Amino acid sequence: MTTGTTLGHYIIIEKLGSGGMGEVYRAQDTRLGRDVALKTLLPELAIDTERRLRFEREARAVAALNHPNIVTLYSIEQQEEVHFLTMELVSGRTLSKVIPPGGMPLEQFFAIALPLTDAVATAHEHGVTHRDLKPANVMVTDRGRVKVLDFGLAKLLPLAVEETEDTASISAARTVRGQVLGTLAYMSPEQAEGREIDHRTDIFSLGILLHEMLTGRRPFTGDSTASILSSLLRDSPPLVTELRPDVPPRLARMVQRCLEKNPAERYQSVADLRVDLADLHRELQSGVVTLPAPPPVGLRRRMLLPGAMAALVAAGALVYYWAAGARPEQPGSLGELEFSHLTHAPGQELFPSLSPDGRTIVYASAASGNFDIYSQRVGGENAVNLTRDSPDDDTHPAFAPDGDRIAFRSERDGGGIWVIGATGESVRRLTSFGYHPAWSPDGRRLAVVTQSVTDPALRFTESELWVVSIDTGERRRLTTADAVQPHWSPSGRRIAYWGRSGPSAAGDIWTIPAEGGEPVAVTTDPAMDWHPVWAHDGRHIYFTSDRGGSMNLWRVPVDEATGRPLGRPQPVTTGAGAASQHVSVAADGRRMAYVARVESMNVQRIAFDPVAGVTRGDGEWVTTGSRAVAQPHPSPDGRRVAFNSTGRQEDIYVANANGTGLQQLTDDPSQKRAARWSPDGERIAFYSNRTGASEIWTIRRDGSDAQQLTRSPGAHYPVWSPDGTSMAYSTHSPNGAFIFDLTKPWDQQTPRQLPAIPDPTLTYEIWGWSPDGRRLAGQKHLADLSHAGIGIHELGTDTIRWLTDFGEWPVWLSDSRRLLFSHLGKLFLIDSATGKYREVLSLPQQNLGSVGLSRDDRTIYYAVQNAEADVWLITVK
Repeated sequence: MTTGTTLGHYIIIEKLGSGGMGEVYRAQDTRLGRDVALKTLLPELAIDTERRLRFEREARAVAALNHPNIVTLYSIEQQEEVHFLTMELVSGRTLSKVIPPGGMPLEQFFAIALPLTDAVATAHEHGVTHRDLKPANVMVTDRGRVKVLDFGLAKLLPLAVEETEDTASISAARTVRGQVLGTLAYMSPEQAEGREIDHRTDIFSLGILLHEMLTGRRPFTGDSTASILSSLLRDSPPLVTELRPDVPPRLARMVQRCLEKNPAERYQSVADLRVDLADLHRELQSGVVTLPAPPPVGLRRRMLLPGAMAALVAAGALVYYWAAGARPEQPGSLGELEFSHLTHAPGQELFPSLSPDGRTIVYASAASGNFDIYSQRVGGENAVNLTRDSPDDDTHPAFAPDGDRIAFRSERDGGGIWVIGATGESVRRLTSFGYHPAWSPDGRRLAVVTQSVTDPALRFTESELWVVSIDTGERRRLTTADAVQPHWSPSGRRIAYWGRSGPSAAGDIWTIPAEGGEPVAVTTDPAMDWHPVWAHDGRHIYFTSDRGGSMNLWRVPVDEATGRPLGRPQPVTTGAGAASQHVSVAADGRRMAYVARVESMNVQRIAFDPVAGVTRGDGEWVTTGSRAVAQPHPSPDGRRVAFNSTGRQEDIYVANANGTGLQQLTDDPSQKRAARWSPDGERIAFYSNRTGASEIWTIRRDGSDAQQLTRSPGAHYPVWSPDGTSMAYSTHSPNGAFIFDLTKPWDQQTPRQLPAIPDPTLTYEIWGWSPDGRRLAGQKHLADLSHAGIGIHELGTDTIRWLTDFGEWPVWLSDSRRLLFSHLGKLFLIDSATGKYREVLSLPQQNLGSVGLSRDDRTIYYAVQNAEADVWLITVK
């Protein structure tokens, strides 16, 4: 069938693939207004009445499964001579494309294995055996959800009550002819031989899948069908731990039990397998079970206070590479290594800095209600708040080389770099600007930058690198290109930093002479490389990177004198996600502190009573999973919600109001954020750097017809006027915000500039246009991209009136008087006439992102960030 062909009320959009049963198409259901997967049946299957009736009976059994991890079968239909199925259309990647060459990180493995086994167990409880479990039939959706495809369908071609050798051959032949490669390698021995099978054939196939997920290799291989069959029937598969020693032996035994040749010796139910997997996962997370140490052997490791599994994986891999880079001796001579979990409080402890003697750690924490600098003895439990007298945020602490002083960033008195004694005395201001201070080895200078970094992906503007004298305050700019998170080399000759070499680049590591000169690139590739730290001997630079597929710690050998790399980057941690951030090394290199951080961001919705001004009930998740999403905005009719993903590639998505029917509208490496529906619901505006600097774009609600609206570098946060004829946007500069006419081409108009804020360190960003068209709502914007208050712009008088000195993301209610806005983990309702506000929602230990409100004021959408971060320490005994 070709594009545009009609089958009843289905319109064929595109062909998705072919299989042993027929062809699969993307089609539009014109009655229900949704896209579906439409699978036609082979003519020989359709014309054989007995085979077709049996197929339909089994298909109805699959349709009754109703499990969130099983693709939904909608209907079995016939149009003239064409018999076809309609199913849920799943967007994402098959498991075969998700499994990395060396196997999955354990957390990712459990995130897929648990729902996968749960889905198969549910099918078995309903009498349905899959008979074709393989990576191509398991999908990981764009939201991170596991979906099992083709239940009971892929191996129904023979349609005999009992499989025979002949029919098994037919199945295998079908597989080759349909180019679904490798099916034989996932069969059970009894299925491959054509013997009678039951639900335990799926357990063997699951064992193959689990083995491949953990090791990146199938347990039974060969160069031909005959050799694969021989391996399947005769060979004993290698133990998972032989290929990957960091896997818990108990997990390896579970996989091996699934792969027993005799069905009676396998797990007798998938439900039992799932229980065992879930138990082990819980014990690993709680620390009851710890992971085996990674190679090389010969290092004796002693775990102290076992905690989060991700942190332990990171620590185990971290030690070998760190110690090997710090000391020239062979690994066996390194001595005993200790892992210490230094902080345990709820929330985040960030930016640790070790004292030169390695005995004290300082870090930033919001335990008191705002961020303060805390000092804690290594091995102790009682942290001391060094900045408790200041109600303003204090972050980015850094011990001086002499251990007597601490430099830090503070928001007090307009913000800048401050210096305090190691025990909290004699605080004084050094600069009126700067973030992430780094001491020179002689303690006479600080390197600072002009932008703070919490999430490396959430950066659009450039940052400058400066060197400041401690004694005189004299400052000197070193870079003309983007530079953040500096760190001085041990000799004091060079400074390492990371930055973007171009608008679409992710991040690279650079070094520059401390006295000024040309920077030298240490990494130059598409990966996000950030937060460099020199090793204590200057022979390596450690940095965090997603080059391995997830955020981990890497190191690269360098020549300290020239800053040039001497080899390729090497992984330090693997599989632990963002488990090694904000690294700090003691002066002798024998202690290293780092942050183990786990973060997710998803969208919730909650009912709102606009008359009483209160929320009703509990929040419901619209999105779930590991994909981070933000800035939700509901469509004018309330049926859909748009949002953007965050991370290495940021795209615009739309979904039904309850999160179903997810559709990706964009797919390119550029950043795309702040999706906003037009008043008529036909288009979605957003901003993107796809042309270099950020500009405003629109697309149709189906993702077609992308158009660039502005030619104003730095334009962001598009806001439609209520009548859809104008649009406001903001800029990262004192020029503030503008309004332009959507009815005229850009080159035929002059955008109206809104009043700029007198303070050059602030800008004004627009986020909402009142429904009556008379006012704009916005927020103060600091140089570090944080926000400092809600303001109202009266269009008639071009004046700004500030309502608060905190908060962000204001959205109007339909009365054009009240607004909702968020601040940290709380949502507030404010009356713009009186300035009175009150809390309407609180999410302790969570951070609320931008807010979206349905046109009838009855549903609030908001992004929720959950983050936990603890400080860990590694000590070489």
